[in-house]
Amino acid sequence: MPQPESLRDLRRGQIIAVGRRIVAEDGLEALTIGALESRLAFSRGVITYHFEDKEDIVYAILDSAIDEIDAVTAARLEGKHTLEERIRIVLTSYVRGFIDHPEAGRILLAFWGRLGGDRRARKANAGLYAGYRRGAARILEEARAAGALAAGVHIDAAAAMLVGLVLGIVNQAYFDKGAIDPTAVVEEAVQAAVARLSAR
Repeated sequence: MPQPESLRDLRRGQIIAVGRRIVAEDGLEALTIGALESRLAFSRGVITYHFEDKEDIVYAILDSAIDEIDAVTAARLEGKHTLEERIRIVLTSYVRGFIDHPEAGRILLAFWGRLGGDRRARKANAGLYAGYRRGAARILEEARAAGALAAGVHIDAAAAMLVGLVLGIVNQAYFDKGAIDPTAVVEEAVQAAVARLSAR
């Protein structure tokens, strides 16, 4: 008998929440159906009813974390009009978001190790980057329409550069924990990006 949609959503949400905690605390390799079962108050059958397999759960965890980061960023961008404000919000929000959501970072790092042979991971990774480039390009296009973008800026290349700044800062923060001050690095990145992109 099919479960009511609200109960299905509740169960899926519980599984994702516990999965996120496991990945954040112990890494992706610790996320197993058995680990979920031992932390949840329901059986393996309930877990596998809602998710095909571990990979299905991994993608749901990633989507959940990314959705939260995206929502916070979108809310912060509301009403912000200058190019500098928008660049600062985007860089700060995404860098801070990935640092504050270690499960998303751990999953992405695991994906990067599998990109050569895992089509689904490659597709998810490419989709994520493409979405971020589109978002950055929209900000730059709005700046161009308002006369705030420097002449000669190639929007697609500049959007990719902004995404690269986020990824580079986050990678350093993950791989060399404590070696950099992400807030200070973001501010330097903002200043460099604004100097290049803003119309004078």
